This record gives sequence, C-alpha cells and structure tokens, in this order.
Amino acid sequence: MPAPSIFGPRDEALADPRSLLSSIGEVAYSWDIASDGLKWGPNVQDVLGALPAAVTNRGFAFAALVEPGSGRSRYDAIFSSGGQDHGEGVIYRTRYAVALPGRKMWVEDAGRWFAGIDGRPASARGVLRLEQAVRADELNRPNHDNCDRAALVERVEMALGEHLPAERSVVLLVAAIDELARLNDDFGHEATDEIIGVVQERLRSVLRRRDHLVRYSSNRFAILLAGCPANQAEPAARRFIKAVALSAIETSHGIALARLRVGAAIAPDLSRQAGSLVAAAENALTFARSGAVDSAVVAKQRVVREPGTEQTGLDVQAVAALNERRVTLALQPIVSAKSRETVFHEALLRVGRGAHGLYFASAELIPLLERRGLVRLFDHRVLELAIAMLASDPSMTLSINVSPRSLSDPEWLEAFLAATNGAKGVASRLIVEVTETATIEDPSRMARLLGTVKAQGARVAIDDFGAGHTSLKHLRAFPIDILKLDGAFTQNLRRSTDDRFYVRTLIDLARHLQVDTVAEWVDDDLQASMLADWGVTYLQGHLVGKAELWKPETANPLRAAG
Repeated sequence: MPAPSIFGPRDEALADPRSLLSSIGEVAYSWDIASDGLKWGPNVQDVLGALPAAVTNRGFAFAALVEPGSGRSRYDAIFSSGGQDHGEGVIYRTRYAVALPGRKMWVEDAGRWFAGIDGRPASARGVLRLEQAVRADELNRPNHDNCDRAALVERVEMALGEHLPAERSVVLLVAAIDELARLNDDFGHEATDEIIGVVQERLRSVLRRRDHLVRYSSNRFAILLAGCPANQAEPAARRFIKAVALSAIETSHGIALARLRVGAAIAPDLSRQAGSLVAAAENALTFARSGAVDSAVVAKQRVVREPGTEQTGLDVQAVAALNERRVTLALQPIVSAKSRETVFHEALLRVGRGAHGLYFASAELIPLLERRGLVRLFDHRVLELAIAMLASDPSMTLSINVSPRSLSDPEWLEAFLAATNGAKGVASRLIVEVTETATIEDPSRMARLLGTVKAQGARVAIDDFGAGHTSLKHLRAFPIDILKLDGAFTQNLRRSTDDRFYVRTLIDLARHLQVDTVAEWVDDDLQASMLADWGVTYLQGHLVGKAELWKPETANPLRAAG
C-alpha cells in the first residue's frame, strides 16, 4: 500500500509547489548552453534574492557569482561529466559557494545535460539547492595559484604580450581530473579537496622555472609553457599526466587513483587572443574526455564554437527532412510502478539527417525550431504519425508532446479535432502533454484549450511538473489526468532528504487532486522502490526502458500491455 498522505484537507496551502520549493531553498532551471540563455523557476528571487536580470538570464554571468576555488561551476560540472548522451541526458552534480545579495551560501547544483548534434552538451535541466552559509574562514584564503576564469584570461594575455613579440610561442594546457564527480560520490567533498590539492602539488613538481600553474574553477588547472615548440605540446602534456598518475592518493576517507585529461592550445599558431586561446584549450579538453584515459588533445583551427552561434542552416535542413518525410517517432515505455508492466509509450520526435541513418539531436533542434517559429510544423507531423500508429494498432496508447505555440495555434487544434473525429477509438488512447511553463501565460485560455482536448476523449498530462509554475488554484481549473514529475527532482532521491520530502508531497498533491503521476528519470531500483512506496502511478527512465525508433515491422515488442 502507498504511504499515507503527509498533509490533511486543511493543509492544502502547504502543498503549493512554489511555496514548498522556496521553503527548502530549491529552485529549478533550464540552460540553453549554445545561446547561454538561462531560465529559472518562478521562485528564483525567493531562493536567491534580488539578483539583476543580466546575472540570472545568462549562464556564464551566473557562473561569475561562484567564489573562486570553492568548487566546480555548473559549466565545469557539465563539461567534466565525461558521459555520452544517448537520448535521456547525462547526470552532473557539483557543490560550490556563491555570492548572493548580502550573503555567501554553499549550494548543491545537480541535473542532466543533453547533447547537441556534435555530441557535446547543448542544454541542461537541473535544480539548485541552498545548503548553509559560508563561514568566514572557509573562503578568501590567500593563494596566488588560484584564480577564476576571467583572471586566467588576463594572465594568458600578459604572457602573450611578453613572449609573442619576442617570437616565442606559448602553449596553454588546461587539465582536469577525470571522473571527479565519481570520486566525490565515493569519498565525499573533504577527500575530493585533498585529491585536488595533491594533484596540484604533483603538477607543480614537474614545472620548468619559466612555466606557470594556476587552478581555476575548482577542477581545472591551467599551465602556461613559454617557448615550448608546437611539436612538444603533446609530450609536455603527457609529462603532467604521468606525474599525476604516478601513485595512488591517500585521503582521510580512503585511497584514490587520480587520472588527468588535458587540452592544449598554441599561440600564435591557433590564435593571438587570450580569450580564444583559453576557449580553444577548454574545447580540446572536452574532446580529450571522450578519448582514452590519460589523454591529451591539441586544439586545431575551428575547434572553438562561440557561445550563442547556431549551426548554419540547421533549421533549413530540418524543414527539408520534414518535406522529405524523414521525421519519425521513438517510443519510450512508461510502466506501472507496482507491476513494472508497460502501460503506454511516450512518442518522441526524431528528425533524420539523411540516408546515413543519423538523427538531429532533439536537445539542440527543438529549441532552435521554437526560436524560429517552426516547431508547430513538426508538432503537426507528430500528431499525424501518432494517430496513424494508434489506428494501425488498437492495443497501443501514446502520449505526445505539444509545444505551447502549437496548442495556441488554431490550425493545430483543428487538425487534432479532425484527426480524432476521423479515426474511431483513437482519442481515448492518446495523451497530450504540455509543459508546466505553458500553463502560466494565460491560465484561463489554457484551461479552455485543454478542455477541448479532453472533450474529444483524450487525456491531458502536465510535463516537467514541480518547478513551481502552476499554483494549486490553477491545477484545480485544468482538466488534468496525469502529472509528470520533473526528473530534476526525482533523480536526487538517494542523496537529498529535501527532494524526498518534496517529491512525496507532489505525489500526495496529485492523489488529492485524483490524478495519476509519472516519475521521470528513474535510473535505479532504490529510486523506483521509494517512488512506488509513496504511491506514484508510473515510472519512466533508463531502468524501465529506453526510447526506441518505431518500426512497423517490429511493432509487437513495443505494444502496450493495456
């Protein structure tokens, strides 16, 4: 049996998601890494205070609030995670001190990043949680070997100004400890700090007299090699890699083996600009992480991808794929939390890149289509494909995602009505998902639109629920059948008592409203068991099934159980 409700009929105000999030010091966010656009949940000022919009709206601007040397920034945590995104994102987690209005706080920052077309992080979704105030003795310890990224660029600029006029090349190495997140999980923050300190000493031990070593962004070390020939950049990098891997590191919490990854950029061969050189070395480090362990990569021309740039013609290629019928669906099972049997599938957009069988990365493509006003074209096609699949297989139930733009588009609604009227028995096996953010722009109009969808016999789901956009009053007004709990909260159940409290409260809220729940990003049995015990209805994630492309000839394995 599910656990009893943790609030009574008179405690509804306590279940308001926004108030709850603020009370535990959490705020959700999404980050479009390519454009550097950062969006927060509506309780951001409640948690972080009155920060300027210029700081909260840009990812790198917010990173500037991180106290130097206190921990990896979100950017570093994402680009040092070392995983590959196969469709459901890659977990990242970090802890750092941040300077907020009138106070400095330790925060935990965790979520998942999603890859772009080049396989590198293109977007991220996560939760920032305040922990405790920074003590006076924890930061601001004088250390000339530590700096932030801006100070690093200044140091590189000074080195270039000194050596390039004398026709001496400068090699910049950017190094990071491999799998630091895993070491942090295994040994804890204190031991991780010890590991970083030992690595720094080992790097310093093999410096030449004219070389310079600085640590920035916690897990990144910059090494400036003056007068190093271009053909010696990689051997030099391997010298530092070897020094770090020389022996295991004994910490207060156990013995660890640290490995180093290194990216390199050479001036003047690659660039004479300090900012470009640092960015190139950082990009090379990203490629080094995807290679063999203890690897080094030297940046070549055109490696750097400037923030905010979009791949030329990506929207044109996507529209061409739409016209050439290269749009298809991948189905991810959603299972009963009790029996683990498949109940329905979520239909996910996949856009083919041509005859070679590759697909555009949704994390990069869909935000671009939304910015260009093209997403409704693809939502129309998803609806057509889903209706055809439901008509061909009476045992199938599907959920489809509909963007706010499409739902507000009279043409999409007309197409939905025509399709569900024309295919008998289909509407009752269709679930229309809208994001929680879509419900706040015009709640009254959204309620009417969702009511029209519901009147056709389809069900309505609120996706990514939990960031606090929707009040309890509006939830009552919407004809909701399913609340899909944001995976940014469910993924932290093993570590965070606050998230356990919050997710359980959301499940109780859904039960109070007599609607079902889907827990997203379910990756392990402990997480699934907790959710089932609390009364969640369905599970979705790697543990219970990955998304697979729909192929009519292999339809049977993907059929729903009910």
